[in-house]
Amino acid sequence: MTATIMGLLVQRLAIRLGTVTGLHLAEMCYKQYPRTPRIILWIMTEIAIIGSDIQKVIGTALAIYILSDKAVPIWGGVLITVFDTFTFLLLDKYGLRKLEFLFGFLITVMAVTFGYEYIHDPPPQIEVIKGLFVPGCAECGPEGELRAVGIVGAVIMPHNLFLHSALVKSRKVNRRDKHSVQQANMYYFIESCTVPVQL
Repeated sequence: MTATIMGLLVQRLAIRLGTVTGLHLAEMCYKQYPRTPRIILWIMTEIAIIGSDIQKVIGTALAIYILSDKAVPIWGGVLITVFDTFTFLLLDKYGLRKLEFLFGFLITVMAVTFGYEYIHDPPPQIEVIKGLFVPGCAECGPEGELRAVGIVGAVIMPHNLFLHSALVKSRKVNRRDKHSVQQANMYYFIESCTVPVQL
C-alpha cells in the first residue's frame, strides 16, 4: 500500500508536468539537461524499464504455463507475451480511446476475478488491514528484504512516468486558462486513482 501511494504521488507529478507545460517527461528532460546527463538518464531509464518489464514477461509466461496445465512451455508463454505486446502497439493506430477501452475491460476482468477469489476464499481480515497500514515482514532475512525492494520496484515503474506525462497530451486542454488546467489535473488524478498505478 505504501509503495502504491508513493507511486501514485510520483505519477501525479508526471501528469501535472504534461498538463501544465504541454511537454511530456522525455521532452522536458531533453529541454532542461545538457547532452551528457541526458544520455546517462536515458540509459538508466532504459535499464530500469527493462528490469521492471522482465518481471511482467516472465510472470505472464508462468501464468500461461500454469493455466494451460503445462501444455504451453515457458518459452512459448514468452513468445505469446511478445506477440500480444505488439498487438497492443498496433491497436494504438486505431485511436487512443479504443486502446483505453481495451485496457479498461482487462482491468475490469482482473478486478472481478480478484474480487471473486477474495470473497470465495477470504484471508484473515485483521491481518489484511494490519498489512495495509503497518508494513513489515516478521522473521525475514535478506531474501525478504530483497522481495520488499522488488515490490517497490514493481509498483513504481519509470515507463509509467513517461507514459502518463505523454498521455495527457492527447487531451485538449486550454493551457492559457488556469481553471481549465486545474480541472484537467483533478480529472487526471481521479483517473490515476481508479486504475492501477502499473497500467
